[in-house]
Amino acid sequence: MRVLLAAILILCAVRVAASEAGLGVLRTPTSPPDQAVDENDLSDREPVDPAEQRPAVSPPKRVVARGAQPSGIIILPPIWTFLGPAPTQGAQVVVPPDHEVSGAVHALAPHPTNANILYVASVNGGVWRTANATAADPDWTPLTDFQRSLSTASIAFDRNDASFQTLVVGTGRVSNFAQRGDDEIGIYRTTDGGSSWTELGEATLLGQKLIGVSARGAVLMAASRNGGLYRSTNTGGNWTLVSGGAGTGLPAGGIGELAEDPTNNNRFYVGVLGSATPVWRTSNGGATWEAASTGITSTATSGGNIRISVGAGGVVFAAIVSSSTLTGVFRSTNQGGNWTAMDVPAVHPGGQGSVNTSLAAHPSNNTLVFIGGDRITAYPFTGNVRRGDSSAASGSQFTAIMDAGGNNTAPHADSRDLAFDASGSLLESDDGGVYRRSNPTGAGTWTSVIGDLGVMEVHDLDHDGLANVITIGTQDNGTHMQQLPNTQRWEHIFGGDGGDVAIDDITLVNGSYRYISSQSLGSFTRQRYSNANLFVSELAMPGITGAQFVTPVEINRMDPARLMVGGSSQIFISTNATSAAPTYSLQVAPGANRNAMVYGAFGNTDAAYVGKGSQVYRRSGNTFVATTVLPAGANTITDVTMDPENAARVWAIDDNQVFRSINSGTTWVDVTGNLPSISSFDFRTIEYIPENGTDRLALGTRSGVYFVDVDDDAWYGFGILLPDVLVFDLRFIQSTRRLIAGTLGRGVWSVIVPQRQDLFANGFE
Repeated sequence: MRVLLAAILILCAVRVAASEAGLGVLRTPTSPPDQAVDENDLSDREPVDPAEQRPAVSPPKRVVARGAQPSGIIILPPIWTFLGPAPTQGAQVVVPPDHEVSGAVHALAPHPTNANILYVASVNGGVWRTANATAADPDWTPLTDFQRSLSTASIAFDRNDASFQTLVVGTGRVSNFAQRGDDEIGIYRTTDGGSSWTELGEATLLGQKLIGVSARGAVLMAASRNGGLYRSTNTGGNWTLVSGGAGTGLPAGGIGELAEDPTNNNRFYVGVLGSATPVWRTSNGGATWEAASTGITSTATSGGNIRISVGAGGVVFAAIVSSSTLTGVFRSTNQGGNWTAMDVPAVHPGGQGSVNTSLAAHPSNNTLVFIGGDRITAYPFTGNVRRGDSSAASGSQFTAIMDAGGNNTAPHADSRDLAFDASGSLLESDDGGVYRRSNPTGAGTWTSVIGDLGVMEVHDLDHDGLANVITIGTQDNGTHMQQLPNTQRWEHIFGGDGGDVAIDDITLVNGSYRYISSQSLGSFTRQRYSNANLFVSELAMPGITGAQFVTPVEINRMDPARLMVGGSSQIFISTNATSAAPTYSLQVAPGANRNAMVYGAFGNTDAAYVGKGSQVYRRSGNTFVATTVLPAGANTITDVTMDPENAARVWAIDDNQVFRSINSGTTWVDVTGNLPSISSFDFRTIEYIPENGTDRLALGTRSGVYFVDVDDDAWYGFGILLPDVLVFDLRFIQSTRRLIAGTLGRGVWSVIVPQRQDLFANGFE
């Protein structure tokens, strides 16, 4: 036992449509999914909610190893277990044989001399490394699970280190899920290939979206999309804002790109957003800069981006995005002294160029450049990647290298980065993961580099107690379910962006109903599955007015025939959701914030609370009435829950506070307690944990899961080995005492919650 405990603590530190009477079929994902979800109607990027953009604060150090054991007793703390997806198959890509996705990866760092070694910076899952990247099924290792932020936006090798063990990583929130994510705290640096990391620059770089980083020994640079270019000459000990600085030559403004010249260790290029002179060059490691934009006729204005890449012989390519669409591609043969315009391929039909633009110059052919955008305009809405040849005649310079141009293969939509590995293959990262294009200059194909990479952005989940499997809604990767209990390989069952999921495993004796949808409640469907997790049939559910990007759907705890759906300004309630023709019997104000609904209690089936704006509303008869205003400082309500045995007891959370009422919202008290000192904010989900004695609550935050007794405000971190990641949804399964967490960047995790008598009073804190 002692050895096991020691080992654990060491690790810490380290969807064929069918009728309702359809036959049961096992949905084997040997080809892309066949449901028709029109992903081209809307961007799959959720608009940013200004209420979520509070000033950045430094997160506290998270407790990883719990406190001392009583003398002579060894009791293991609860251990969180990773459940995947790693990966999910049959997804929205055309990459045989399994059509895999795993989540969004923003930046690539291929080893300069070894094609098997690849580092990636994922959107909300931190940094990962593989030492067999060219294998059919690469093995990946997470390197930053217990750093204070897993929102990583950039990564680069230090070219001064001949051993290639030194890398730098920039934190930044770049998720297409309304830029939600973790804390932006600066730079991570490793000198041992990622085994250990040092945090740098937080005092200066806190809140900066670092889309580019570089290292040359003691000289580090960090390019911020919202703040400008920062530079350190003492390995990150101190940082100076170069943009707008006296004598630097670089104008003020956010940076869209920081690109190194592989032919000259001191030469870099930056793209300045909003500037009439978008491209700038340094030849002295970033100390001073000069304009390098003659001939560039596009400007990265509102919704803009700039990508720059240097290829063979120092030839430079630049791509300019304005109003979220590519507006110019340019090439320079004299380090940016003059530029020649190239054709402009249509790579942004989804209008997501501000994030989803990638560029890579060919390392040995200086006329070739590769560019990625958001997606193609027809099913299956896969990625849009083109090869450009500046030596070709105008009007014919760009060729698609996916779909027909990729031997009928294509990566996932929403490209984020392109890079060449040491063998000359083209790597591409996007909202689905990492893919490789063989023979990028000729007739090649796309293959997966995903392996067991587990960085899915999960925002909603539910559990089927009969089949014992979990279903999740995810950012840009659709809806997925486990193939078997506890397996890390999942199956894609519905397209688009995943919507809220809800499972009724009570109504049917020999199966379950699962409610799923895509963004904006698209194709809202009730699917029926058998106890053996076999698809049986499906039924289209009625839509609502005021559907939201992620529309909350809640099954009544006591009567699963009752279903509540939260529109932007109305609440819709069905009392016959399990019938052959479901209808909504109640449409009333006020609407609901995403996820902020709870419905049904013992002895009070009609009981319900919703959060709308910063107000909590209680169901009263056929309407919802506002409860008393919450205590001072209350912001947008992110979730609500109530005691399932006493509907008068209710809790509400916003991004950094917890409120409790014991009288149906007549009065509220703030029970945030000690949370500011032990957790990062961004509270997203709260779950009630019934006990034999005093019940508890579980809270999902930007830095894991915290517990508290229902009548207390002394919170404690629960369990070990859960990465320091934004927990977006929780579900407690009372029959098995299992708590399941959906994280925005590290997939799904679960933990067994011991009965209270098996725990110390302080929960191992």
